[in-house]
Amino acid sequence: MLLRTTGQKVSLVGLPRPLGRSLVVITLLIAVCSGCKSPGTARKLARERWSKASARIKLGMAQQQYDQGRYEQATTTVRQSIQADPEFTLAHLLLGKLLLVQGDVDAAVAELKAVVQIEPALDEAWYWLGVSAQHYQDNEQAYAYYQKALSLKPIDVDYILAVAEVLVAQNKPEQAAAFLESKALVLPQEISLHVATADLMSRLARYERAIQLYRKAALMTSDNADIFESLAYCNMFSGNWALAADVFAELAKDSKDEHKNKIYLEAEALCSMNSDQYDRAVNCYHKLGRRQGDSAETWVKMGQAALGAGIPHRALRCAREALVLQPDYTDAVALLGSALYASGEFEAALQTFDRLTCDSPGGAFCWLMKARCYEKLGQQEEAQQAYDRARQIDPGSRLGNLLAGGNEQKS
Repeated sequence: MLLRTTGQKVSLVGLPRPLGRSLVVITLLIAVCSGCKSPGTARKLARERWSKASARIKLGMAQQQYDQGRYEQATTTVRQSIQADPEFTLAHLLLGKLLLVQGDVDAAVAELKAVVQIEPALDEAWYWLGVSAQHYQDNEQAYAYYQKALSLKPIDVDYILAVAEVLVAQNKPEQAAAFLESKALVLPQEISLHVATADLMSRLARYERAIQLYRKAALMTSDNADIFESLAYCNMFSGNWALAADVFAELAKDSKDEHKNKIYLEAEALCSMNSDQYDRAVNCYHKLGRRQGDSAETWVKMGQAALGAGIPHRALRCAREALVLQPDYTDAVALLGSALYASGEFEAALQTFDRLTCDSPGGAFCWLMKARCYEKLGQQEEAQQAYDRARQIDPGSRLGNLLAGGNEQKS
């Protein structure tokens, strides 16, 4: 007997035709029935497929609620997903994250550990275990968990930053900086890595390197004020006052936030003063005065800038405006005396400095200015006594010793 198949047809060669047809029917019935399940088994399989599909739908809903910050609703929904499919590891992972966010850290850790036991290659579960360990300030364990997550997904930026963060928490900023720089070489387009490294360099007072990294990050984006702000402050801390003033000016120009705009203007004014750009500082304080109304402090700072710019008449006006607002404001009195001195009104300046308590810890400046007024008035003995008093209050004052030394040579 020979069984021959051709496409869909089956025939038995060498048998009588009726018997052949019967065997064909029997053979086909056996083939069909061998692939069938019992009705109960089929229903069970259908229920399992529906449960898994339902679990996936519920997880999608729970993830959306989590992303929207609706944590209680998300917890209820993800529990329904787990009820539909108890072995659905992604649902258990989301439940662990939700428990952690809601402060139930012990339950979160138990959930996440169960996940990695079932699916040890699930990198995100290891990451959230690291977050949980950091909650308990167990930085060594957190580092191990983060490294595990990173080993499973080596170019995930969140994992890289987490490892660096925990190294800093372990008081290993140098190691963290080296680690970030090595990862930045692998992922040169990741701005966050350059910024994080720059932040660490700034913390380590390695300002020039930090400035390089901030500049590099700034070139990679034109819409990140935080990077430019960090660049400005880093320039300021490193003594690059003029560069810092330029960056703060750009930030002030682009900022729509009134509070931040005020901070940037004040920073630009300070940097302008320290880089001897007094006219620019005057302009900054003028803008601040218009925006925040009458402020004795702003008038004084504007006057100090005007004095530095060689505009004593404007400094006088600023000092008087400040004293109208705050009559006993010591800085305003000192500004008034200095402006009178710069205007050549030495007697009036001397009387103004007499209003100050010159024997206070910061009174050396007062005595120095009185000494200079006495000099201009030709009262050399009084000038020398004033210089001596200034040096007694602040023996380390370079200005005081210089001026007093010059006066001693004259006498």
